[in-house]
Amino acid sequence: MRIAGEFDHYKADEVLAGIEAKGIPSPGSLVYDPEEAKLGGKQGGESGIHFPIRMKITIPYLLLALIIAMVGAYIVTQIVFDTIEERFTNQLLETGKIAAEWIVNEEDKLLETLRLVAHTEGTAEALKDKNAEALREIAFPILLNASAEALEIVDQTGVSILSLRHREGGLLEQYDVSRGDDSFQQWEIVNQVLLQSVDANGDKYAGIQEAPWGDYLYVSGPIFDQNKNLVGVILLGDSLHKIAQGIRETTLSQVTIYDLEGQEITTTLIEPATPLEQEKAGEVISQQDSGSYFQEYTAANIAYQEVIAPFEVRSGVDVGIIGTSLPRTFLVQASNITRFQIFAFTTTAFLFIIAAGLFIANRFTKPLLQVVDASSQVAAGNLDVSVTPIGNDEITTLAESFNEMVSSLQRSESELIRAHDETIQAYDRTIEGWCKALELRDNVTEGHTQRVTDLTILIALEMGITEDELVHIRRGALMHDIGKMAIPDSILKKPAALSDEEWLEMRKHPKYAFDMLSQISYLAPSLAIPYCHHEKWDGSGYPRGISGNDIPLEARIFAVADVWDALRSDRPYREAVPEQTVLKYIEENKEKHFDPRVVDAFLVVHGKYLAEKPPNWGF
Repeated sequence: MRIAGEFDHYKADEVLAGIEAKGIPSPGSLVYDPEEAKLGGKQGGESGIHFPIRMKITIPYLLLALIIAMVGAYIVTQIVFDTIEERFTNQLLETGKIAAEWIVNEEDKLLETLRLVAHTEGTAEALKDKNAEALREIAFPILLNASAEALEIVDQTGVSILSLRHREGGLLEQYDVSRGDDSFQQWEIVNQVLLQSVDANGDKYAGIQEAPWGDYLYVSGPIFDQNKNLVGVILLGDSLHKIAQGIRETTLSQVTIYDLEGQEITTTLIEPATPLEQEKAGEVISQQDSGSYFQEYTAANIAYQEVIAPFEVRSGVDVGIIGTSLPRTFLVQASNITRFQIFAFTTTAFLFIIAAGLFIANRFTKPLLQVVDASSQVAAGNLDVSVTPIGNDEITTLAESFNEMVSSLQRSESELIRAHDETIQAYDRTIEGWCKALELRDNVTEGHTQRVTDLTILIALEMGITEDELVHIRRGALMHDIGKMAIPDSILKKPAALSDEEWLEMRKHPKYAFDMLSQISYLAPSLAIPYCHHEKWDGSGYPRGISGNDIPLEARIFAVADVWDALRSDRPYREAVPEQTVLKYIEENKEKHFDPRVVDAFLVVHGKYLAEKPPNWGF
């Protein structure tokens, strides 16, 4: 039996040298000549390109860029020459409006969290029982999810049953827990709830509270039991510092919160803000519906202008004053409306350019895509493709040149394949010659190498090994004892049993085979059998003493074939072993010397092909 197949690694230089020796142009000699590639095969004449593709794509984009530049210049001119002071004032007023909206949203968020805790099942019962731990288990997850900084639950006497306050500088989930604080008895927003007061907005109240733990915006509301009886008050709050920082991040302005007397409570400025004059603070509160109030000040050597407005909570109650400031250098910043206009125009322009670009690209590159698709087919091995030239530009020239290239490849393909096959055959004949020479030198029974090779292939086929792998298995089997070329004749040809020292030397032949073949890339995939065919399933083999599935499968297959043929053959130091004795030996050495699966496959092959063969069988 002979297994023919492709090889994976061959010496490119040798193959190309052989091709060139036969007069076939090598890949490096296939040179594109632009003079020969002109349209219609013209030599030295006109190229036939009347309007290059570069100009086809460039000119429309130049026109688009010119239009955009002109419109952009107009918009920039409008921005620069608008009334700068008016634009700055509008920007400042906008920050004030955003700050007011931010406070409303913050209050709504606190109220939503307050309702969620107050109406959670078990809250009222835990409050009546003054069970702080139960209240904490109910309220803490809700508080953490809402990112609120403070929660207070007080009983009907105004004494706290549970207080949870975020630890300053701590992690998100780090809250301090306390109870028993009676300072809430003095808070108006607590007393209004305890008195069950109701205004136009309901039974919830809000206010700024100055407490030992800081200045907070709190909202308060009642907690009722199942019988609608008031059992206590719940308060949710955030520090004014957090509120000021949130407004700053939203508006990019500096934020200061004052009390009703004009004194600073908190600010985002690096240094303390300048207090409002008491008269000015009174005017902001009393005349808030008649207009906006501004003031100028300097902080950290930066000149600011500030818009001032009341800090309002539920029902329009004024609990303080809030100021938002922008540096005077902010004058050139566009307002939100202007920014939206610029963004909308720019987006529209870009979308138009993209649409135009796609149209132009599709119009002029469709022939190029045909060349790309054909090139992919050629790269995949299909040389029966061609491109139909369209137009009279560079892509047409490229298409014609591509067709010429494919024709050249088609002409050389058959010669390359023939040279490839000849090289494979030459390598395989060389391997067979090495093995024949070694067989003669080793005084091995004639035909041993070929028989074990064929039997190894049969077992491998029985085990479902693919034909691509069989190519390397066949070569490895032919070269299984190639390492014995390094063993001295005094040992290799000795007619008697070897001494211990001689056996040590003989057992080195797999390592010699590895050293010889591993440097040859063409033969590297076939190394498993020469290197590992003396390893045993139980790890008692050599040269590495590996075991089980660590031994390559092809070496495990070959080991059975080699032992079977060796035992059935006469050797100088013993006669051939009877067939049944050999089979019994192989079965007894399952899981010792041999892989059990390989032995089972061998027995199937033996029954199919070997049971009726004469002693020196062959295929």
